Amino acid sequence: MKEGKIDCQSIWNEYQKDLTYKNSIELFEKTKKHHNFFLGKQWEGLNAPDLEKPVLNFVKRVVNYLISILMVNDVSISLSSNEVDDQTLSAVEKEIEMINENTKFKSKLRNIIKNTAIDGDGVIYVRYNPERKNVESEIIYNTNIVFGDKTTADVENQPYIILVKNIDKDIFSQMYPNIEEKTNYNSEKNEETVTVLIRLYKKDGTVHFVQCTENNMITDETDTGQTEYPIAFMNWENVRDSYHGMGAVETIVPNQITVNKLWAMALLYQKNNAFPKIFIDKTKLDKWNSSPGAVMGVIGNPNDAVATSFRAQDMASQLMSIVEKTIAYTKDFMGANDAALGNVNPTNTSAIVALQKSAVAPLELQKLSLYQFVEDYSRIVYDIIKTHYGMRETEIGGQMVYFDYRTLGNNAKLTVEIGPSEYWSESAQIQTMDNLFTKGVITDAIVYLENLPDRALPNKSRIIQAIKENSQINMDMEKRDEYEIM
Repeated sequence: MKEGKIDCQSIWNEYQKDLTYKNSIELFEKTKKHHNFFLGKQWEGLNAPDLEKPVLNFVKRVVNYLISILMVNDVSISLSSNEVDDQTLSAVEKEIEMINENTKFKSKLRNIIKNTAIDGDGVIYVRYNPERKNVESEIIYNTNIVFGDKTTADVENQPYIILVKNIDKDIFSQMYPNIEEKTNYNSEKNEETVTVLIRLYKKDGTVHFVQCTENNMITDETDTGQTEYPIAFMNWENVRDSYHGMGAVETIVPNQITVNKLWAMALLYQKNNAFPKIFIDKTKLDKWNSSPGAVMGVIGNPNDAVATSFRAQDMASQLMSIVEKTIAYTKDFMGANDAALGNVNPTNTSAIVALQKSAVAPLELQKLSLYQFVEDYSRIVYDIIKTHYGMRETEIGGQMVYFDYRTLGNNAKLTVEIGPSEYWSESAQIQTMDNLFTKGVITDAIVYLENLPDRALPNKSRIIQAIKENSQINMDMEKRDEYEIM
């Protein structure tokens, strides 16, 4: 897509157009409401001072369950390419793992899943810091991202992507002392902020970006050299003709409101009718005094009955049944039933395992979305490595060498395999290699050692080198013996 003139006003107009779209689907209101329901703030805005406001927060229980199921195992990454040798690719894998560790990607991934379940969308922004010469990542909320094509969540086919940052006025002044920009008042945080827009777009096969406010250009057009947008994006449930998805919370908020209302009315009924009501004969007794030993004047014979008590009927049991069934059905339909949550007596292990597997089945689509998200993230990191790393010292084939990451090239066909870590577990890999070596399928000790996980044998490279040296010495001795015999 050919870009027209890019200036502050055109970018600001794109941002305002997206704000109109977000307001039309009530994204800001829904996001705030769903987060409040998750946190337990479920009666905000209600003006009823005399009404009890109980919260039976099963929304949080369900969301935490969904997060735990999707993150029950860490995801592992395996790279393969027809144009990059295995040793170099192994070095790239280790570099990606180190980047994930330094950027705390796994911790961020849990928060992204939480945001996706609550908001409907999960976003991470990955960038290269030229000053620190490392990769950084940042979680972006769905209210702070703009897609040029609002009808699809396909990142790579977007004409442009805008990231929105609301920076505190004082911090903005310190960062850009020569720029004067009008501010917005954030009533929730009680602070003045400046809106900064980062516009990403593709030009001549690479990703470019500009950074601006409403009236000032902060960073002129800059070519990142990367071929893919540095944005990984996922939906919980896709919504037709919209890049914003629908989260799990949105579907159960009405049930949560119903349960809270029914419980509040039940408490109000018990509060008003739990204790007997006392009725007095006004012709004989002016008022009732319940204080012990109190003196009360009566008209006529005090032996005549002047007061009686009345107890209202008990509350209908169907009310509590509706509350319990609403909670149970909601959790069941979300896959968070008693078996999945562990609220069963483990007398039949096989049956419990079967129930748990059936409960997880509805989340398979979300698991696939998560794996695609991690795959997209891995491709972005790979793109940054081959574009910005240049010549660096790294370990290849058990030796520390200087390697030019730019030689990875843009034409390498990268395959990223994602799956639960149990499929790639180190213990399973060690056991498999032991069996192959024991049964004679693998007879070369070096091949055996090279396929062992590095953490299983920290000094693996030195052992391999020692075996190679001994093998070379033995070969030299055999050749010398043959020469002497001849």
